[in-house]
Amino acid sequence: MRIAFGICSWGLGHATRTLPIIRRFIKEGDDVVVVSHGGALSLLRTELDGGARFYDLEDYEPPSTQNSNLVALEAFASIPKYVSAVKREHDFVERMLANDKIDAIFSDNRFGFYSIRVPSFYMTHQLRIMNPLRSRFLESVTERLGEWLLNRLTGLIVPDFKSDGLSGRLAHGLSVIDERDVHYIGALSDFERRSSDEDVDLFASVSGPEPQRSAFERLVLEQLEGFEGRAIISLGKKAETKVLGNIEIRGLTGKKEREDLLSRSKVVISRSGYSTIMDMCALGRRSLLVPTPGQTEQEYLAQYHMSRGSYFCVSENDLDVRNQIGEVSSWNPPKLQHSIARTVENALGIITQTARAG
Repeated sequence: MRIAFGICSWGLGHATRTLPIIRRFIKEGDDVVVVSHGGALSLLRTELDGGARFYDLEDYEPPSTQNSNLVALEAFASIPKYVSAVKREHDFVERMLANDKIDAIFSDNRFGFYSIRVPSFYMTHQLRIMNPLRSRFLESVTERLGEWLLNRLTGLIVPDFKSDGLSGRLAHGLSVIDERDVHYIGALSDFERRSSDEDVDLFASVSGPEPQRSAFERLVLEQLEGFEGRAIISLGKKAETKVLGNIEIRGLTGKKEREDLLSRSKVVISRSGYSTIMDMCALGRRSLLVPTPGQTEQEYLAQYHMSRGSYFCVSENDLDVRNQIGEVSSWNPPKLQHSIARTVENALGIITQTARAG
């Protein structure tokens, strides 16, 4: 079977969470095509090491402002560009189908990466888009996008558990979409916890689209001045490794290196993106999560998990690592309801049963 994967390039989370599914198809001997862009495409090329064919296709330009009050306004003004990007990737899929036999299509948050001519599956954890006003009416309006997709897709997949999920109201308690039409497959992560001594007091993961990534990097470096424990910072970009006293700064970290560092760390500081939350759950890591200003999804997830007692979450303005790390150590992350391997099997079954039946 030949399957095409279209992966959103906002940060690296969409790429890392889809990797276990892609790897399983490759292991099964299927022919895999991967379409992404930027750092996400670079990571996928590196991790899959020639096991797939790759295409570079730009998708959606993230907000450029660092002013949280202007993010929603900029996103609204960018709607014509988003619509154009969706059309561009849908046209790409149709051209690909005209030149190649594709048996199934899998999209991780690329709205136009589907075809009504081929079994097409769309994976997202955000069926309801949060808004700064927390208006339930506006949230139900955004569900209509998921409903629109559902009518054009073979299957809508959510990487979360059906009950007591990690995504909260982003993908549960829906008012427009019938949840019986949604495949809740379980949490996804590319990491497995290793049996290691916890010899790193703090691991800081700096990630996400620019300019927010660089702003977070500056904040973390400033916060760790005078930190007395052992700290390692991963910058999420190409950079030379530097050691400043008890603080080690690294550039991009591959899967094995990152898995090792996360398993050895007592506390992880990171953005509160959904893929990160799934990773921390899979690894059982205590975390200090800092939502990207203006990203209502991350702000909601931070509030949701703070209220559940899962992860300690603060805004950038309230971050105080040296005083908060002790409090983080007393919090307990949620446990997986079933293994990542079972989640991958769930995804594989949904896709292959439909595609091979056709």
